[in-house]
Amino acid sequence: MKIFNLKTIKDNYEVKLSVSIESEQLGLKELWFLTTEKYAHGLCCNRLDGFLVGMIFPAMQYGEDIHLEGCVSKKLLFNLNNYVIPLLMVFSPSAKQIKITADEISTERLNCRGVGTGFSGGVDSFCTIYDRYELEKDPDYKINSFLFLNVGSHGSGNTEKERIFARTKYHNRYQYLNTFPNELGLDFIPLDSNLHDFHPWGHQLTHSLTTVSGVLIMQNLFGKYYFASTGFSYLELLKYYEAYLNRDVAIFDPVLLPLLSTESLELIPDGTPYSRIEKIRHIVNYEPVHRYLNVCVGVQESHENCSVCAKCSRTLMTLDSIGRMNEFANLFDIKKYKKQAELRYVCQQVLLQHKDPFARASIKLAKENGVKLPSCLVCYIFISLINIVRASLPPTMIAKIKTILKQN
Repeated sequence: MKIFNLKTIKDNYEVKLSVSIESEQLGLKELWFLTTEKYAHGLCCNRLDGFLVGMIFPAMQYGEDIHLEGCVSKKLLFNLNNYVIPLLMVFSPSAKQIKITADEISTERLNCRGVGTGFSGGVDSFCTIYDRYELEKDPDYKINSFLFLNVGSHGSGNTEKERIFARTKYHNRYQYLNTFPNELGLDFIPLDSNLHDFHPWGHQLTHSLTTVSGVLIMQNLFGKYYFASTGFSYLELLKYYEAYLNRDVAIFDPVLLPLLSTESLELIPDGTPYSRIEKIRHIVNYEPVHRYLNVCVGVQESHENCSVCAKCSRTLMTLDSIGRMNEFANLFDIKKYKKQAELRYVCQQVLLQHKDPFARASIKLAKENGVKLPSCLVCYIFISLINIVRASLPPTMIAKIKTILKQN
């Protein structure tokens, strides 16, 4: 695989930074990142760091060495070849040993004073903002700007229809969330990309790498960048890491992220002292959370929480267990959740509690707070019926079954 032809193109009020990717598996393709003219000064236009991190996992899947026709951070190149590649081979059995070379390496330290983090409106995101902005007193560590990326979380890029959907959702969510950074007087930097086109296995598997790719593209802005963890505490990372091998590379974030830092940019994994439930308890009294909490992974193009997807359900179950769910009725459709998702989701958590750390924590919290839960037998019967008859029974019949099971 060859990464070359780094160039910048200005089009009206947007600026695109792109490279050419030449690969035996992919052929010749363009990989690009795009931001507004206002933030174009943040684009790292003389190094290939961001593009390299974005393409390392695809190259390892295809077994292709990478050569960079251009400049790359010496620190990053060293860490990738010696530590990150072996780590990713542990994570993914199909990842192959490769070698990365470059025409030029640099030890230049960019003069960047930005302290950034991503803002998605999610629990992890708000926890980092609460700790490192609202509570942080040291100006050298206090967040002063937010980044909003489109590198896979808004949808895949496998077809043109999916690309249009992802880009539409990205713009809708940016417009909605932008009000909060404006209230704080902080920059909210949009960065669009087609990087998800190169990751057909989906966002969750490699999202740490694709997110860091975007951050490195904007490394002319940041000296420090807080990477909000995915909800695992240190203890949970040690306890459950095997279950997430080849499933979510974020299980290695405390080790991986520092290795993706450069001479100029320090990547800091944040939030790992907390479990997901501890995070919700930590931020539930932070007023902006009541206006902007946005956890949804549903398939709608709009920014609203769908109230029935896995993440909406997980959040609502936690809020319900601590007696705070109704306070978020302006952000979630509580009636819809109760009618369409609650029993199914709770049953799934009961059945998964000995396998999945999030389910285990949710069930433990519910029991501690006196929430009545269905028995394992009821849960098994209900989930089995749902799986068997969902395609054939009308919704009214399924609703009757739910009612009967709730009574038992």
